[in-house]
Amino acid sequence: MKKLVILIVGFIILAGGTVGVLKYMNIGPFDSGAPQLSAEEQKAQTLIEEAKAALEQRPLYVEMDPIQVPVFQGDGIAGTIMINYKLESLSIDNQQIIAKAKRQIGNALMQDFAYYIPRTLRNNKTLDVTLIKFRIIMISERVLGKGIVNDALIQAMTSTDQ
Repeated sequence: MKKLVILIVGFIILAGGTVGVLKYMNIGPFDSGAPQLSAEEQKAQTLIEEAKAALEQRPLYVEMDPIQVPVFQGDGIAGTIMINYKLESLSIDNQQIIAKAKRQIGNALMQDFAYYIPRTLRNNKTLDVTLIKFRIIMISERVLGKGIVNDALIQAMTSTDQ
């Protein structure tokens, strides 16, 4: 009888130790894995993750060559406007596409600004920087396609009168 009591106590100690180890290591019935979510909760969770990923994206800038636009008045050049700018993209692939098409974008902007800036200066005495910025985005999207260029950053816009 004495041996039987010792055997039962040893078994209880061994079982208690096993349960303690299982609970400590989160194994078996003590596994606290991811709780099962309903379809709506999973959809909400994916929307939250997508929003976080979109907020974590940092814009990448591509330094573009400055644009020099001559402004004609009558038969001569009245001055020159120089625009230093960068184009913003949200992915590395788009950044590489913009970098490869630097010359095409610059050429298209020169052609557009050659007509746009003198016409604007005829009506107004100053240029609006936000209009120039939107014009740069519009021409860039026309050359590269929609969604490649996210924004334009105008660093400097100077004018020289002759």
